[in-house]
Amino acid sequence: MKKQKNKIVKIGIVGIGGKMGKAIAKLALQDPNVSIKGGSEQPNHKVLKKDIGDLLGASKINVHVTDNIIKFFNNLDVVIEFGLEEATTRFVKEASKRNVAFVSGSTGLSNKTLKLLKTHSKKIPIFWSPNMSIGANILKKLASETTLKISDNFDIDVTDIHHKQKRDIPSGTALSIKESIESSLKKKKINRKINVSAIRAGDSTGEHSVIFSGNGEKIVIKHVSTSRDIFANGAIEASKWVHSKKDGFYNMNDFLASRG
Repeated sequence: MKKQKNKIVKIGIVGIGGKMGKAIAKLALQDPNVSIKGGSEQPNHKVLKKDIGDLLGASKINVHVTDNIIKFFNNLDVVIEFGLEEATTRFVKEASKRNVAFVSGSTGLSNKTLKLLKTHSKKIPIFWSPNMSIGANILKKLASETTLKISDNFDIDVTDIHHKQKRDIPSGTALSIKESIESSLKKKKINRKINVSAIRAGDSTGEHSVIFSGNGEKIVIKHVSTSRDIFANGAIEASKWVHSKKDGFYNMNDFLASRG
């Protein structure tokens, strides 16, 4: 699925009437290398038929929010989706039919849905990351590297703090960090499960920590998100990066590796 380099990437945003969808759209309007060509919402949503520019308090862009998936996919290079599992499944199937790249930041996906994404990645480029924050993914990388270097008697714990409306407990990011650490332990011939402590309270956008506790010392690696814009920016950067890739299943590790 080859694309021209340096072209303006035409994106469609699933759930554009929600907080995350609006955050992505606002940043996209400011990016000269991205053009919003589609915005979808559920039937009967209050923003249906609105011009996306009007929805964001900006100038009209002559693209209207729709609940019609056929209209939504009419002129896209990439779809960005942060919805529930049902939305991930529905939109990746349509993206695959139409040869459109797919970027998903959905969390808490079942093994069945992840398998579905990987199946469709044989036809289109798919980028999936449960946390689109570049900083959070650097935390994950540092935690994995630290695990390889510390002595075996350190206890390792992951903490996950989010707002009380967040449905998945623990978060997909916390589970991803946990799996990365356990993978590093296996390289050291250590078969140990890592504990994840999750707190859901207040309006926290997201806070993850990895704590390495040894005798007389402690190492803490921490990432705190203070705005949804970091996830929106990550999704847009992922879209610009993945749309020119060949078919395959990509994640933030691939993106970070490409940046050196």
